[in-house]
Amino acid sequence: MDYAELLDVIREAAKKGAESALEAIRFGTAGDILGRGMGGDYSLAGDVASEKAVIEYLRARVGELRVVSEESGERSFGSAPRYTFIIDPIDGSRNYKRGLPFFAISIAVAEGETLDDIVAGAVYAPLLNMEFTAIRGMGAWLNGRKIRVTSQEDLANALVFVGATPKALFLPQAYALAITIRGGIARSLGSASLELSFVASGGADAYIDYWGIMRVIDIAAALLIAREAGAWVKVRGWLDRRGAISLRERLTILAASTEKLGLRLEEVFREALNIEFEEMLGGRRDTLR
Repeated sequence: MDYAELLDVIREAAKKGAESALEAIRFGTAGDILGRGMGGDYSLAGDVASEKAVIEYLRARVGELRVVSEESGERSFGSAPRYTFIIDPIDGSRNYKRGLPFFAISIAVAEGETLDDIVAGAVYAPLLNMEFTAIRGMGAWLNGRKIRVTSQEDLANALVFVGATPKALFLPQAYALAITIRGGIARSLGSASLELSFVASGGADAYIDYWGIMRVIDIAAALLIAREAGAWVKVRGWLDRRGAISLRERLTILAASTEKLGLRLEEVFREALNIEFEEMLGGRRDTLR
């Protein structure tokens, strides 16, 4: 398959996952907890149903493949799979469980072992009717329309998504306050793949999650989408600086419409929290050893 064909496959797989997730909502089982997935979070019935539909479709279309997915973990089908599919069956599970529309099915395809090796990505938000896609070297699209980041350089009036998670304690809120004090607009939707994709489409000017907690499955597809839309991106992993395609990997990430805005956000991070970018990964490295 060429990259365009791979994109078609993951687009259809994402729709299959969405159908199963929405069916669970109709049956009233979406938020049922079925244990913990291999990614470490609680497994909702909707997550499990979506992942099952995605993987079944991929196996039928691709045959031999490697899967890195939130619920079932890392698996290989066939003796020598060429492609790795990175799947978050529902990114934004808390929103999904509570009936909020800010969740998405995220699927990326890689030819190698790091985030730099991703060749196609799709982020599909069914309740928003928004499908973000990208092919390496060819660009990014929203519902089939080519997209591009904004030209925002100044923090004043910039709309910045700040990744917020209870695991980061008060740090996201402190950083969001620092952005606001300096004239920026801080927001959080609870879905990393959507927040990063909105940067790609110009709906926001930057996305930052510097807590050393981000998983590869959450942002693999959206990272390619942002890069192909022209975003200035800084991402680091603790297993591999480029971000290893593994459930054990943890990342820090900053994506901005321009380098000037990205560097300013890093500066504010240091000023507000007195923490360097690499320090967050260092602390996470010690925790996960």
